[in-house]
Amino acid sequence: MSLDRYPKEIILKDHTEIVLRPIEEGDLDNMVQFYKHLQVPFRWFLKEDPCDPEIIQKWIANHQMRKAFFLLAVHDDQIVANAILLMRLYGGRKHVGRLRIILAPDFMGKQLGNWMIFDLTKRAMEKGLEKLRADFVVGVEDRSIKAFQKMHFVKEGLLTDYVQDEKGNYHDYQIMTKQINQEFSDF
Repeated sequence: MSLDRYPKEIILKDHTEIVLRPIEEGDLDNMVQFYKHLQVPFRWFLKEDPCDPEIIQKWIANHQMRKAFFLLAVHDDQIVANAILLMRLYGGRKHVGRLRIILAPDFMGKQLGNWMIFDLTKRAMEKGLEKLRADFVVGVEDRSIKAFQKMHFVKEGLLTDYVQDEKGNYHDYQIMTKQINQEFSDF
């Protein structure tokens, strides 16, 4: 699996120039700052606190150990989005990758998320994965749900009142998947 295609320069629909590249050891402080500048609802539902440098260091280590592929979107030397393809190296779900994408609010609606989904789908194909999964909090991540549907992810399950927000309100949890067709690995 080649990293030769990075860094990759892309142009968003508003003509903003972005560089997509894998995370590096030196990105720790910028990643912490990226998450600290997000409103609480955008980071609350993650499994770990991304404002803790030790958590980001663990994510970087997982990238280096190939348990995950961590993609950053950079504009003017600032991280404006990150996406991750999580992979299991063993067991009954090693054929399934999980996607998570988080964008700074100023970069939503500009198709940056679509670029990142495409890139991680290609990476999943190269890794031989057969299916992708993405999970969303209904009422908080509705724009993401629509974007993933446009990328041919289908709703597989809805867990009602499954997660709580920072104020104690319950939200449904949407699970979506996409079957990967290996014949289209050159898209």
